[in-house]
Amino acid sequence: MKKFTFAIAIAALAAMTLTACFGGNTSEPTRYYTLAIENIDMPNAGAPGARLQVRKFGIEPAYQRNNIVYRESAYDFMFYDLDLWASRPEQMLTQVASEYLAKSGLFQSVETKSASKPQFEFTGHIDAIEEVDEGSSQYARLSLSLSFAKTEGDAPLWEKRFDEKLSVDKREPRLVAEAVSKLFAKYMEEAIGAISQAAPSAQ
Repeated sequence: MKKFTFAIAIAALAAMTLTACFGGNTSEPTRYYTLAIENIDMPNAGAPGARLQVRKFGIEPAYQRNNIVYRESAYDFMFYDLDLWASRPEQMLTQVASEYLAKSGLFQSVETKSASKPQFEFTGHIDAIEEVDEGSSQYARLSLSLSFAKTEGDAPLWEKRFDEKLSVDKREPRLVAEAVSKLFAKYMEEAIGAISQAAPSAQ
């Protein structure tokens, strides 16, 4: 009986040793990704005496998560467990939009939170932000609506819905983040150009 018990103990110790050597460090680290500010063309005219508030973007509930979403068909909806956005997409895009608008010089100030009512507001709603896998091809997709309005106005001075895909070389979340950054830069470049025409006439 003692020999049998000793043999079990040795086997258990050996199993623990093998787990420590080969299985203990197999867990992959969580990786975080964010969006970057790209170089875009800025207009020369605006409403330099006015204040703009960038309101927190809305987002479809399915994308209201830090996990990067990927799809292999119109019916699939999956997400990475270890590849995450550094903050939720609606927060990231709100912040990046405010940075683009601040850099444009169109307004006296650009705020995400305002103590008093500004003259103008910029809003957005995200319909999809994802990786799309189509056979051997991979894409980043960003679908959203942007709107610019007077704070006390009844109708937007400008609004548009965007929905485009950008090809990436391989299935890698970092490349998706880079491509989404470029798509959003393209959308914001168009938005800022339109705002530069709409803002002065609305004052």
